[in-house]
Amino acid sequence: MIERPSRLSTADAVSLLVRRNYVIYEALRLKVVNYHALAAQIAPRVEELTGKRAKLAALVVSVKRFSDGMAEERTARLEGILEDAMVTLSGGVSEVSLRVKDVPPNQVLEDLLKMVPRLSAPPEVMQLPGVVKVMVHSEDGLLIEQELGKRFPTTVEGGLAKIGVRVSQKAEKMVGLATYITELLYRNGVVIHGAYIGRPDILLVVEEKFGTRAYEILREKSGKVGRPSGIAS
Repeated sequence: MIERPSRLSTADAVSLLVRRNYVIYEALRLKVVNYHALAAQIAPRVEELTGKRAKLAALVVSVKRFSDGMAEERTARLEGILEDAMVTLSGGVSEVSLRVKDVPPNQVLEDLLKMVPRLSAPPEVMQLPGVVKVMVHSEDGLLIEQELGKRFPTTVEGGLAKIGVRVSQKAEKMVGLATYITELLYRNGVVIHGAYIGRPDILLVVEEKFGTRAYEILREKSGKVGRPSGIAS
């Protein structure tokens, strides 16, 4: 006796089709898709999976329910992503941008390395296309501008704070880490000036007025913190 393949419910069929299509999945997550248009598009495939005629109204309801549940599902999956993370905060920071369009980036890095003994603390250096960004204490930013600004187009932006996040080993490979952190801060009124994502270390740069707020939000999620420095209470 040949067993007939089991049929899916309309809701399960919609879930399966959406999860198989990354573009549709992201559009639903971002709430930028028309439910009726999507329901009409997937109706033939839903009928194949359910073995019955798909009613557009029922499909629209299933699509909307799936979309509404995405936020809860994603929150539950990412809620523990910062558990046991180490969070540190430093104020009085400047971001020095050195333009290296016509200069080998390694030349800039070599020149920075020579200056390290004269700086108050080791700089954090991020090499990006066409620019090398250096996070340093404000007084060090002025020194770098005086020294290297003679050879490289240089801009210095002060009044910043940097937040270091070192995630736990179990969270290193989790997808969505950067998006979760930036969305968490944005929802709580923190505007991020810059974010440099690595594993296990993440560096966030915010205006100094947002520093303490961002630190407290991340500290609450992690339960494990470093000591703030250079931030007025």
